Amino acid sequence: MYSPAESPWSIDTSILINATAVDLPETRRSIALGLMERLFRSESGRFAGPTLGEYLHTVLHQGAMAPAIALEAVKTWSLAARVMDASAQAHENAWELAATCQYPVWRALTIATCAEHGVKTLFCDNTGVLKRPLGVQLINPFAEPDLP
Repeated sequence: MYSPAESPWSIDTSILINATAVDLPETRRSIALGLMERLFRSESGRFAGPTLGEYLHTVLHQGAMAPAIALEAVKTWSLAARVMDASAQAHENAWELAATCQYPVWRALTIATCAEHGVKTLFCDNTGVLKRPLGVQLINPFAEPDLP
């Protein structure tokens, strides 16, 4: 079984959505909540800044959460875990990933930010066409029976 505590790792927006949505299967929610708990307790767990931005955008755009509650959640999470900023180079790398490999721009920016900060593993629900874009291993915890 893979242990994300071995090297820097992160979760993307899909994990946050699965952890906080009330209308998803309990199995998905449980896995997502387990990853979030682990992220907050682990010295190796990180958030890419773009992940928090995408989460806020998504829940506000979908009307899934009151703005004040969504903002409080993102602020709390940013204080509870290490947050990695996206540099100008990370943005350029993300645009390249989005244009050549059809990753959504937010996910591409999360991947590029992780790569820039030495994060080796990113948990997400859709790994896309590449399994290691920019050297970051993408793992779908909902598809892998051994995780987490």
